[in-house]
Amino acid sequence: MHLDHKVYQRLREGDMEAFRQIFDAFSSRIYTVALRILKEEQMADEVVQDTFIKLWQSREDVDPTKDLWPFLFVMAKRICFNELRALRYDSKAQKELLRRMNHLQEDHRMALREMEQLLKDSVVKLPPRQQQVWIMSREEGKSHQEIAEELGISPNTVKNNIVQTLKTLRDVFRKADYLYLPLFFFFL
Repeated sequence: MHLDHKVYQRLREGDMEAFRQIFDAFSSRIYTVALRILKEEQMADEVVQDTFIKLWQSREDVDPTKDLWPFLFVMAKRICFNELRALRYDSKAQKELLRRMNHLQEDHRMALREMEQLLKDSVVKLPPRQQQVWIMSREEGKSHQEIAEELGISPNTVKNNIVQTLKTLRDVFRKADYLYLPLFFFFL
């Protein structure tokens, strides 16, 4: 669509009505160009908006003696190509983030295996009664009352054994420099 050059001059002077006329005249063409390049409607809509924001910001650079379409076309294409570059960069960044997350997960799995092994090794070194109470409580999931009845001891003795075992294990893990010890015991 061809507009009167007076509209372009009014745009340069900051006339919002001239800007609206230019928007009405060219927005669908810019949308079509953006959609062809980006292949996504929402992104094409954003390109239209960005193009007209840039037009408004650079309205003083508009030459009222020349057709505005080539200026808008080049501006819209540049915005599209910048979007494509950003998408490509985002894709690379996402792949790198996933790679790092996988690496961290593997590190955490290894640390967890080490902690589990340290726990098993430490439980084996406990006095027999503490070891038995710990296994029944943490590995078999029995309550203090169930353990007390099964072993013929008081629930308070069971509790004292668990408390003493936790104290011993905390010391072992602290010496092994495991910062995640409280979380580990929380999930046991």
